[in-house]
Amino acid sequence: VKPDDRVGRIHFTNLPNKCTIRIYSLDGDLVREIEHDMPYNDPQSMHAEWDLITRNTQAAVSGIYYYVVESQKGTQIGKLVIIM
Repeated sequence: VKPDDRVGRIHFTNLPNKCTIRIYSLDGDLVREIEHDMPYNDPQSMHAEWDLITRNTQAAVSGIYYYVVESQKGTQIGKLVIIM
């Protein structure tokens, strides 16, 4: 059984089948990097998720974060808010 603070997820959809997702704090610190590399015909090729665990294996805290999706098709930048 997982502790309650380790069950949340952020879902990224409409992704290229190969891309890198980087999540940054508002201060610009890298929180997590996710390598998404799926076969083009895989049903999950356009979907990735973040388990809200930082690259330091700590639970993410409430706040505003930026995400950057980079692929051969270009770069997409966005914001997300976590409220615990």
